[in-house]
Amino acid sequence: MTYSTPGPLARIDRHHRHDRGDSTPLDMGGSGAAARALPQGGGGASEAEILGFGMKVFLASLTMVFMGCFVAYLVIWFKNKDDWQNPMVGRELVGLAAATVLLVLADLLSARALKRAPDRKKARALTRNAAIIAGLYLVVQSFSWAPIFARVDRRTGGDLRMEDVLFLMLTIAHAVHVLGGIIANVIVLLRAQADGGPRRTTLSMLYNYWRFLTVVWVAVLALLIGL
Repeated sequence: MTYSTPGPLARIDRHHRHDRGDSTPLDMGGSGAAARALPQGGGGASEAEILGFGMKVFLASLTMVFMGCFVAYLVIWFKNKDDWQNPMVGRELVGLAAATVLLVLADLLSARALKRAPDRKKARALTRNAAIIAGLYLVVQSFSWAPIFARVDRRTGGDLRMEDVLFLMLTIAHAVHVLGGIIANVIVLLRAQADGGPRRTTLSMLYNYWRFLTVVWVAVLALLIGL
C-alpha cells in the first residue's frame, strides 16, 4: 500500500525525514526519489551569523533603554517647560562639542579598522587608537559635569535641579556604554596578540557598536539642545 503526504506538506515531510536520516521513501514512486535527492550538507548558521544576530539583539535592547530615557526626559520637560532652564550653556556646550568630535573620530577609526581587516597588524593599531580616542572622550565629557555640581541651588538644601539631573542621566548613561566599548576594544586587542590581529567578524561587531553609540550621542545632543 502506497502512502504519500498530500499537497504542500509533502516537501516539509521529506525534509523532516531527511533530517532524521530516514531514507525510507514516502511512497514507491517519485516522492521517495525526491527525498533521496535532497542535499546532504548541513544548514546550520555560521559563527559569524550567530555573533551578528547576537549583536543586533544587544543593540536593539540598548535602543529600548535609551528610548526610555528620551521619553522620560520629554515627559518631565513637558510638565515643567514654563520654568525649564537648559543646562547646556557656555562651557558645557564647548566641552560637549569637543567630546562629540572625539567620539566621531573613534567611530571613524573603528570603521577604518574594519576596512583594513585583511592587514591584521594595521587593524590592531586602528582598534587601539579608537580605544584611546574614546578614553579621551570620557575625560572631556567629565568636564561638562563639574559645572553642574558647582551651581547646586543652595536654597533647596543643595539638591540638583531637575534639568541638571536629567542632563546627567543621559550623558552618564551614554558615557557608561562608551566605557563598555573601550573595555571591548581592550579585550579584542589582548586576544589578538596571539592571533596576530583581530578577526573581521570581531571588527565588524566593534564597528557596529561604535556607530550605534555615535548615532545615540547625536540624538542626545539634539534632545538637550532643542529643549
